[in-house]
Amino acid sequence: MVISAGSAVALLNADEMEAVADHAATFNLDFDDAYQYAAAEKYDLTIISFDKDFDKTTRGRAEPSAIA
Repeated sequence: MVISAGSAVALLNADEMEAVADHAATFNLDFDDAYQYAAAEKYDLTIISFDKDFDKTTRGRAEPSAIA
């Protein structure tokens, strides 16, 4: 994870792309949602999003208003 000026970038390595494909297939997510889900799993993060696609996953999501 790269941290700079109070923000962070959650990175996945090339060998972790299989998890992205697995999450895409398991939860019927597109690539960018599956990538975010895999990063959240790796770093034990909460997904903050208006995207209801995450509601069908085991991690779920929180809306931005929940952290404001």
